[in-house]
Formats: sequence, C-alpha cells, structure tokens
Amino acid sequence: MKLITDRGWAWTPAQWEMMLALGPGYGAFDSSGLLGTALTTPYPEMQAISGVLVASWAGRRGIGTRLMANILDISPSVLYATEMGEPLYARLGFHPVGETVSYDGVFTGSAPGVSRPGTPADAAALTELDREVSGYTRPALWDRLLDPSSPYAVLMSDDGVVATRPNPAGVTIGPLIAPTAAAACALVADVAAGAGEVRVDTDNADVAAFLLRRGFEKRSGGCKLMVRGAEGVPGDRSRYFAPASHALG
Repeated sequence: MKLITDRGWAWTPAQWEMMLALGPGYGAFDSSGLLGTALTTPYPEMQAISGVLVASWAGRRGIGTRLMANILDISPSVLYATEMGEPLYARLGFHPVGETVSYDGVFTGSAPGVSRPGTPADAAALTELDREVSGYTRPALWDRLLDPSSPYAVLMSDDGVVATRPNPAGVTIGPLIAPTAAAACALVADVAAGAGEVRVDTDNADVAAFLLRRGFEKRSGGCKLMVRGAEGVPGDRSRYFAPASHALG
C-alpha cells in the first residue's frame, strides 16, 4: 500500500488479497524493503499481468523490466497499460489492441429493475458466459465475486451480468457483459442508482454517452489493452462493455 500511495493508484488491500489469491506475485527488494511488484493471473487461454509497480524512489534502475522477465515467457500475455507504463510494455513486445476510458460520477436516474442478485448457485453459468465473452476461463474469480462474505456485488439478467467492487471513493463497475449497449446501460443503471460515487471503464461509445447524460464525467488519460504472444484477445468482445478490472483483463 506504500507503493500504491506513492504512485497514486486506487487499489485497496482487499484487491491485493484477491489478486494474490488468483495468481502468483513477484516482488523486488533491497535492504530498505519492497521496491516493486508484478502479478500474474493465469487463465488457460493466456495470462493477465497486473500490479507492475515500481517505487518512485527506485525508478530508472530496470526493476520493472526485471520483474516482467519472471513472467513473460510463461504464456501469451494481456494487460492494461497506463500512459506511464506503455513504453515499457512496447519495448517488451506488447502491442495495443484496444483502449478503455474511465468515467466517474453519481448516477442521476432510477434503476429499471432488469436484473437480480447473483448467488453461488449461478457460478457455473456466469463462468461460461464470461468465457464466451471475455475469452477467459476463470471459475475461481466467479467463486470469489459470488461469495456472500466478499465485498463484491453481482447482478445478473438472462443474458448479462454486472459486478461492482469497492474503491477508495465508492465502487467500480466490472465486468459488464450484455448482448447490446442498451442492455449494458440498463444493467449499469440497476447497480449505479443510489450507489454514490461510481466508476466505469469502457471502450463503448454508446455506454460512454449514456454515462455522460447521467451525471458522469470523463477522466483524463485511459488504459491501453495490450497483448504479447498473440494477435489479439479471445472471446466475443462486442459484448464486453467493461473489464472485470484492469488487473484481470
């Protein structure tokens, strides 16, 4: 969390705990303690890389490159790159295949009631829907999202799902899976109405326009979706309106 504060990230202790439960993490250390991290979440299709974080006081020493060397040759890799990290990943052989933009605000509107709460009994169906759309097989993720004791909330319809997770200012939406942009917007409304400060990362213009009409603002910057060892990402991304998180692909 000291590194998170240093770099201005928004990860919480619960997010670190979930990432380290879903896959291995690597740290760079010296006598002063932890200098940098890199995490990987392995899926059968490819691995998602995240948490590549180097302290500002340890920059320009090749620490990020050495941390990445531990994990790059395991399988094809996917990650979301900040503007700061993109040059490093490009040097390591990643190429961009998409981009998300962040929107946040307090939702001004009502919930249409198109969804119901997900339960652990829905884990198998949501794992399969997620595999079709994101392209990743990740049952352990859905077991955690649907655990009644977790801080995550999951709402689902007949052909879509939306989840939220806490962030320091409120909640972040993701994943958001729906057959159409209109259906995705209805799911957003169900989960965002009355939820306070909400963040959505999306690459869809229709969802973005809906958010702007409902009181959200576009944040500066964005994240590039980048892959290495593959031409692109798997799945039917036309139905993937927000990622599970930038950390999870």
